Amino acid sequence: MESVKSVSRLGGNQFFLMGVLVGSACGLVLGSALGFELRPENVKALRKLVRRVTGQDGQPHYESMV
Repeated sequence: MESVKSVSRLGGNQFFLMGVLVGSACGLVLGSALGFELRPENVKALRKLVRRVTGQDGQPHYESMV
């Protein structure tokens, strides 16, 4: 019975490690493609959007006050 548990545990660990490797590889490829595609003006626009959505743009959000 112990051998069955050790084999299933090994399979679970291998599955987890494969998921980590595949996820890391996909993230690296997508991040590189996105970084290559983004121009400085697009980065500036994205930062402005993030500041506006998070409420850090220095202007009051009147729609949130109502």
